[in-house]
Amino acid sequence: MRKRGSKVAVITGGSSGIGFATLRRNFIKTAGIVASATLLPSSFTRLQAKGKETSQNAGPSQAQKALKIVMVPKFTGTAYFAATEKGAKEAVAELKGKGVAIDFLYTGPSVANTDEQIRMIDDLVVQKPDAIIIAASDADAMVPVAKKAKTSGIKVITYDSDVADPTARHWFVNQGTFTQAGAALVDVVAEQAGASERFAVVSTAPGAFSQDSWIAAMKAQMQAKYPKMQLVDIRYGLNKPAESFSVAQDLINKYGGQLGGIVAPSVVALPKVAEAVEQAGLSGKIVVTGMSTPKDMKEFVKRGTVKTVVLWNPVDLGYLAVYAAQASLAGTLKDDATQAKLPAGRLGTRDAVASLEDITAKGPLTLKNVIVLGNPFRFTKDNIDQFNF
Repeated sequence: MRKRGSKVAVITGGSSGIGFATLRRNFIKTAGIVASATLLPSSFTRLQAKGKETSQNAGPSQAQKALKIVMVPKFTGTAYFAATEKGAKEAVAELKGKGVAIDFLYTGPSVANTDEQIRMIDDLVVQKPDAIIIAASDADAMVPVAKKAKTSGIKVITYDSDVADPTARHWFVNQGTFTQAGAALVDVVAEQAGASERFAVVSTAPGAFSQDSWIAAMKAQMQAKYPKMQLVDIRYGLNKPAESFSVAQDLINKYGGQLGGIVAPSVVALPKVAEAVEQAGLSGKIVVTGMSTPKDMKEFVKRGTVKTVVLWNPVDLGYLAVYAAQASLAGTLKDDATQAKLPAGRLGTRDAVASLEDITAKGPLTLKNVIVLGNPFRFTKDNIDQFNF
């Protein structure tokens, strides 16, 4: 490590079932890997017709009773959201074992694209699923389509990233409060780079609510605990590897030894920032930490380029989101509950609260209808091999 003032710390964030199997086949046939493809309403029409025929001949069928739940991540092309899919499917399997029939579909844009995510959700609303679980790629832009789904009688659960208007959905499954995550990131900078270092931020895109809220929480933690720290620059990797790598290089070249940290709460960016540090020959001299998956960061951690990765377990996040959707559909989690205990399988119970104080991009805010997964987790060389997502 260099002397104080010469270190640079880099922080970068953050199916089964007859009906949905048909939807998935239609989606693949018509879209391939093209992100602009949509699902076809005829899938539910055929399922409904089949259900009517079955009921006339043999009474209520399992297909009729199955809950149709869709999970729509920001985009599918990342290990992080693949981990949420894994957890969701685990919850679906457990609930089926308890006699709760579920048709589950995981689908979304292959790359970050807010307009495409909105179009896909619009198409899904036509299908009339029982619940849609959404990770909002843009908090404001997603409000109209979330409201459309909710007013159509669909239970709307957000996870990972919320919509700006809480009345547009029923519950938000929050991986951890912005206050918790922002504080954890700044704490790592202080521990590994020093409590009076200058740092910059590599975020996803201007206006990204979660990232902006983590930054706001970082500022609050600095003010409260590390008053000598300074945030000197914010850059945007746009949730794309090449752009994230490029802005990391720019920051390293611009500030050099005058920068004590680069903070970017972006899952996509962390491995690219670590790569930029390695290519610059600064491993061990630049502190790199942030948010990404153990799978993407394992080699960087083992090589010592990164000492600590801060994240929650996205497998558990997807798992909890399905339990929340099922409980909301079953009525065991009331839409107007002030405070409730949500049974969540192997996670035990989680508090579902009508209001929760947090720091956000729009300032201090009382979050509405929130279920919090838990405190951030630290992945290090001592435990990272225990995780395979």
